[in-house]
Amino acid sequence: MAKEISCIRVFGGHLKRFEHKSMVLGECDMKFAAYIPEKSSEEQLFPAVYWLSGLTCTDENFSQKAGAFKAAANLGLVIILPDTSPRGPDVPDEDPKSWDFVETFSCHGLFCRRLKHSSTLDFIGNGKRGLLIRVDGGHLKRFEHKSMVLGECDMKFAAYIPEKSSEGQLFPVVYWLSGLTCTDENFSQKAGAFKAAANLGLVIILPDTSPRGPDVPDEDPKSWDFGTGAGFYLNATTDKYKKHYNMLDYVTKELPELAKSTLPILPDRASILGHSMGGHGALTIALKNPGAFKSASAFAPITNPTDVPWGKKAFSLYLGPDEESWKQYDAVELIKKYEGPPLRLLVDQGTGDSFLKDQLKPEALEAACNEKGMALTLRMQEGYDHSYYFMSTFIEDHLKYHASHLTGVLRWCPDAGRLPANSVYSAPAEPPDTAGKEIECLAAVAFEPKKPLELVKVKVAPPMKGEVRIKHVAVALCHTDAYTKDGFDSEGLFPCILGHEASGIVESVGEGVEGFNPGDHVVPCYQAYCGDCKFCKRPNINLCTSVRSFTGKGVMAGNGQPRFSYEGKPIYHFMGTSSFSEYGVLHAVSLAKVRKDAPLDKICLLGCGISTGWGAVWNTAQVERGATAAVFGMGAVGLSVVEGLVKAGASKIIAIDLLPDKLEIAKKWGATDVINPKELPEGTSVQNKIVTMTDFGVDYSFDCTGNVQVMRSALECAARGWGTSVVIGVAAAGHEIATRPFQLVTGRTWKGTAFGGWKSRPQVPILCDLYLAGDLKIDEYITHNMEFKQINEAFDLLHKGECLRCVLTF
Repeated sequence: MAKEISCIRVFGGHLKRFEHKSMVLGECDMKFAAYIPEKSSEEQLFPAVYWLSGLTCTDENFSQKAGAFKAAANLGLVIILPDTSPRGPDVPDEDPKSWDFVETFSCHGLFCRRLKHSSTLDFIGNGKRGLLIRVDGGHLKRFEHKSMVLGECDMKFAAYIPEKSSEGQLFPVVYWLSGLTCTDENFSQKAGAFKAAANLGLVIILPDTSPRGPDVPDEDPKSWDFGTGAGFYLNATTDKYKKHYNMLDYVTKELPELAKSTLPILPDRASILGHSMGGHGALTIALKNPGAFKSASAFAPITNPTDVPWGKKAFSLYLGPDEESWKQYDAVELIKKYEGPPLRLLVDQGTGDSFLKDQLKPEALEAACNEKGMALTLRMQEGYDHSYYFMSTFIEDHLKYHASHLTGVLRWCPDAGRLPANSVYSAPAEPPDTAGKEIECLAAVAFEPKKPLELVKVKVAPPMKGEVRIKHVAVALCHTDAYTKDGFDSEGLFPCILGHEASGIVESVGEGVEGFNPGDHVVPCYQAYCGDCKFCKRPNINLCTSVRSFTGKGVMAGNGQPRFSYEGKPIYHFMGTSSFSEYGVLHAVSLAKVRKDAPLDKICLLGCGISTGWGAVWNTAQVERGATAAVFGMGAVGLSVVEGLVKAGASKIIAIDLLPDKLEIAKKWGATDVINPKELPEGTSVQNKIVTMTDFGVDYSFDCTGNVQVMRSALECAARGWGTSVVIGVAAAGHEIATRPFQLVTGRTWKGTAFGGWKSRPQVPILCDLYLAGDLKIDEYITHNMEFKQINEAFDLLHKGECLRCVLTF
């Protein structure tokens, strides 16, 4: 029988290592490992794959470096990893020992990602040589240089660089800071991050963890948690260490300058992450340098080093006995005093981490963030330990998080139910005098279809359990409002209060509502998010069912009745939002809380149209760099699709519209080609024109019109075999889409999108952040600003096609 000697959680399964006495190998003690996926039932059995390693390897090399376990988990495969030879004192060998015969040794220090690498030499400015390795469609380069800030010692760092699509292409950069005992090599060999980095277009820079060399001081006797391999990313002040141990200046000053002159990076688009001691470094460096990094994250960070053994030992030797000076390198203490721009933090911590209780203290970080109102996503990952197996399981998600902040292409969402703390973007406030009372206010009511809205005084009841009453500040007109007002909506109910693209301020909250206080700034979201239903829990689905059965009937879940009334009669809600009223009552699950420095007369647009266009590209279609696309309809939604395609790196973007002025706008926004169907030769359809322009059709097409004939054209211009067409526009009641089945048989995909696939409450605030950072357009979509009482005039502009978005203020 084999004896289990270790069990590590990784990629939803377990890596187990065994020891046994081998009879066929002369009774020597042998070890082997096995990766076992998560069982769906106690009796489940899996097919097995045997991996045989090469020269110099043991049973551990593949498990640490191949990055194979995610695929094995998805495919339901056990992988068995034997050693490469018998081992032990009685096992014969040649004298002298050679690396390519009989008993082997660990290949420490070799890059072993994938099966084979071709190596050449690369050079940097000072003439030192570096190793160049081809991996995951890019290159891993290793460099050596003399560091001035680290006492003129020789330092090494590595960098992963994706394949360039053009000669002058530059990439955003992520700095990885490793933990205790590590060098620049550990991450590159074990994290399995480079495929994700290549897909996301990120350079990853991997510095060492401390100065190194014969002149670098250390303690005697040497310990693993201090000195060489344990620089703690600070600037030492004690006489013994201050010349060499200045890792803070190295990471924030010297290394970025060297990278800027050596690597194809965008230096002002940088993020930082790390593990353990490196997680401490990533958090403290981001907090000490507000605005220098677009985002920060960590695996199992030492969050409160002034209060744990590792930190107390290091700080006393590097910084001296003054414990007050230690706080400048403590994330918990820095958060308490942070005054920089809003910063989001992502932290993963394994519950099976042996250092969790005594050294890491994530609960201290969480408490500090909650008190400060800093957005923290802390994920306690069940059963995971402190190793690179833990990091390799979640590294892709961290890189998606950073890429979203670095590029403005949001492709990351917190796990289901993990919203920021109630204190984020909020402050305690006394309930207003109107709390619990009925409010009379101005509203634009659609009493019947196909008639102008009537401006009347309605009464708005106080919120019930699970509800929030808000005062609207701004509302934009959307074609969906006009579509319902004109009687084309099969779910349209009258009389009702329309409107769904708005912003406002919380007036009061109902019983049991958490996360909202009077005075909070919010964006109403017709696509709710509860975080608990089966749709919210699926990572790529946003069709929350928590209140849908009520919003579709124009009522509230609390008692199945509307909260609006006029002359004693109920007025129905619309899409769960009803923004054409000075005050409104919404389900708490239909509100996204946003930063108070965001202009409410701009971010109201995040509630529907332009968010839908971005999400159709990034979430629904998942357009990749170099793809080709066609966009039908150049209203606000169509232009946001164009914007999304440009940011996704599409190589060809064809804009289609009947209005020449809108096609001119599309070209300014990044469309490479335009088509006006009215100008095509007789007998030439739009889809045939696009197919001839693109050699069998585009990779992706988008309908933003709501016209079922246009939807067909969009599908039929998609490439046979792989083309995907996304329906965004909403068709009138009773209309059906049609095409020849052969269009689908030959491999095209037809799909739709609701609110662009965004999970509203967790992701709309991030879209708001990206707008404020200058990464997303909003202002450019607003062509008209009017007073709310001019709402019918605004609808006339919308029908005439004379505006993209008209924003009304109360």
